Amino acid sequence: MISVDRFIARSSSREAWLEARQRGVTATAVAKAASGPAGFRDQLEARRNPVDVEVNAFMAWGTFMEPVIADWVKDRFGILPNEWLIAHESEPRFLATPDGLSHYKPVICEIKTMGTPRENPPLDHVRQMQWQLFVTGAERCLYAWQLRVESGGWFVPGWLEPRTVWVERDEKMISDLVKVAERLLEEE
Repeated sequence: MISVDRFIARSSSREAWLEARQRGVTATAVAKAASGPAGFRDQLEARRNPVDVEVNAFMAWGTFMEPVIADWVKDRFGILPNEWLIAHESEPRFLATPDGLSHYKPVICEIKTMGTPRENPPLDHVRQMQWQLFVTGAERCLYAWQLRVESGGWFVPGWLEPRTVWVERDEKMISDLVKVAERLLEEE
């Protein structure tokens, strides 16, 4: 179980959540930075000169669908929706906001919507989940994703139910991500 003092800010308090994220390295940032030299440079630049992200139709759909999928995950797997930014137990600058947490077992959840059908999570999502597993101390992550399709100028779910797969903790990948995060903090 994660101690309460590691819960930093809620995503529903957007400004406070964004400000708290700037003080550390998040799952999204480390996943992008780990993608290669260009990704690392982009994340370093983003840390030095933060820019507000403009919400597009794809992001708006994901924001709309995430609570629906989170409720589905809660009903089927007992993983509760989460909006808390969480700090690692020994390095408070290592941060993550998993989409779901369990109070009874060492599991978390990550939820995505996407426009391309897939059978498994893409590498950038795997990196995000591994970072979340590291930060929370969980053993595995339920990856839940829903296909997004366009119909009559609107987005609609492409499947009746989200797809899921369990992603196990990968200590080698986590070790690599920690090195990337430490470099980001050092070079900032």
